[in-house]
Amino acid sequence: MRSPRFKKWFAALPVLNQPQRLQVIDALRPAAGLDQLLALLDGFRTERCCPACASTRWRRHGQANGLQRYRCRECRRTFNDL
Repeated sequence: MRSPRFKKWFAALPVLNQPQRLQVIDALRPAAGLDQLLALLDGFRTERCCPACASTRWRRHGQANGLQRYRCRECRRTFNDL
């Protein structure tokens, strides 16, 4: 059951601008354990490949939700390390 204050706060999220949204994500990241997950992924990484076609030919393609995005040079699909 959500409290009325939480409902009001949650309902206001869509009206935040991009810097405000990033600030919320940065504040929630430690509580969600995302930093630990990314550190764990760095330890397991072997050769990065496209999950769609298994090609190892990729390039960086921006970021989303604090994660590096990649674009496959073969099939042109985008992916991240998750």
